[in-house]
Amino acid sequence: SAASDVYKRQLPRNPAFYAYYQRQLARGKTKPQALILISRRLISIIYGMLKNKTEYVMPKVQDNLG
Repeated sequence: SAASDVYKRQLPRNPAFYAYYQRQLARGKTKPQALILISRRLISIIYGMLKNKTEYVMPKVQDNLG
């Protein structure tokens, strides 16, 4: 399946959230804390999309993964 292919290649599904996750870890957050922060950000984005009747646009992220 497509999900298992992404997992095998170790590529982030959403580079913006991966970068945010890495920043939180660098700030000293634990992995569960960083995931909770991502979920809260997602909730805010989803609420804004529903409120404004817009679709999600993937933000551009600089490629600092390598």
